[in-house]
Amino acid sequence: MLAVVTFTDPRKTSLSLERERALLRKHEELINSLEKEGFDVLDVNGALNKRECLQKGSNFGIESKEEVFEASKLINSKDVSGVILGLWHWTESNLVTLLAKEVNKPLLLYADDDISWAGSTCITSVGASLWESALNYHAVHHTRIKGDVEKVKAWGRAAEAVSKLSRKSLLLWGAPYTLGMEHLMDDLPRLKRFVGDFLILGQYLIVKRADRMLNDERVERFFEWLKEKSKIKFDSSMLTREVLKRQIALYLAAKEIYEEYGDEVAGVSIKCQPELSEVYGTTACLIPAFFPFGMDAFGDKEVIPATCEGDVKGTISSVMLFYLSGKPPLFGDIKYVDDELILVANCGASSLYYARLSENPEENLRATLIQGQCQGKSGGALTYRTPPSQFTVARLIRIDGRYYLLYFLGEGVEISDEIEGKLKWGKQWPHTAVKNPLNKNTFLSVMGANHLSMVPGDFREEIKFIAKLWGVKAVNLGDEIEVREFLNEI
Repeated sequence: MLAVVTFTDPRKTSLSLERERALLRKHEELINSLEKEGFDVLDVNGALNKRECLQKGSNFGIESKEEVFEASKLINSKDVSGVILGLWHWTESNLVTLLAKEVNKPLLLYADDDISWAGSTCITSVGASLWESALNYHAVHHTRIKGDVEKVKAWGRAAEAVSKLSRKSLLLWGAPYTLGMEHLMDDLPRLKRFVGDFLILGQYLIVKRADRMLNDERVERFFEWLKEKSKIKFDSSMLTREVLKRQIALYLAAKEIYEEYGDEVAGVSIKCQPELSEVYGTTACLIPAFFPFGMDAFGDKEVIPATCEGDVKGTISSVMLFYLSGKPPLFGDIKYVDDELILVANCGASSLYYARLSENPEENLRATLIQGQCQGKSGGALTYRTPPSQFTVARLIRIDGRYYLLYFLGEGVEISDEIEGKLKWGKQWPHTAVKNPLNKNTFLSVMGANHLSMVPGDFREEIKFIAKLWGVKAVNLGDEIEVREFLNEI
């Protein structure tokens, strides 16, 4: 939920009904625009009966410290992610400063481009006072926007994504780090600046429950459903019918455990290697395939961002993109880079949504081939080639204890027969190709992980706002100046 609060000039000699009617109109136009975009909006002035005040010849805008306290109590009593301050005309800065102190939430100072009123004066005065007082993080790091409602919406999506993630947990099966990759380790207490909590469970919980499920009717039902909806290429060792049923049981066990936590969990990660892939003997590829997908054998289901190898920062990146877009996030390895393209191909599976990018789940399933893995003792990989589209690609990284949010807008590339013919290792994996925003050496120099997350659409503006709300530096890999400054900094 976003709160919208409009202020006005509290001086009694400055009462102007024409001005107050203009403030009401601007206030309502902004709220209507946000609600049409799907935002849940708390109309603070409306809740404080300020429209009735205007009808009686008084001010519509917030005009006193007493009203600020009332507004603050109302905001704090609701599930508000951020506060948009309507500064369409002059107000006294200390009123806004008091509200910033009382609510301590992300703040956006906004006015339209109407030359009739002193919005620019108000934004600069209030903004300077918030900096001067430095009451809390949000006062110092507020955002100012004038005359760009689309940018306000981007800020709203960012504030809501940050708020949701700050209240949710990440469920990690198996503790990092995987295969000696130190960058998969992290300072979990410090990451609580971004995430509500971490639930770390051993993979044995999945294995034990999966073994009990092997003769369960649900496994057989899922097996028959997969045969009907997808193409399957069985073999005599890596992908037998028994192996696929074990993979199904692993997925169903993980799903059951996830459901026991109710609505608490925002995303999951499975370590897999080597405990499942080598010791247990079957990879858990149906987890990253079906958790971030809107259907399984039992019907429609919620999308749950999922990553592999216990990648905490990768899971945060995926959940962030999911909250911004509402689309299943893709997660995978940076498999190949040249001056023209980046190939992302996860170790056995990524969200099946990317097989066709279709809102009809069955179309994505029909475009998927399940065949034997290229590593591990046994298991099936879910093979597809993502069709070209426009993607926002992102990755949270850490260098010497400091976090950075890397991102770029990736134009999808068709995986041609020429590219396909050159693939050898991991050819069975799902592959997605995007244009490289840099040359290969610069991209490799700047990248702080071997995993990327992405979703369809352009969410660059939202990511910049998220970085500001988190207090980390955002680096747009599509901007050579930003990349050069980043490399010089590190």
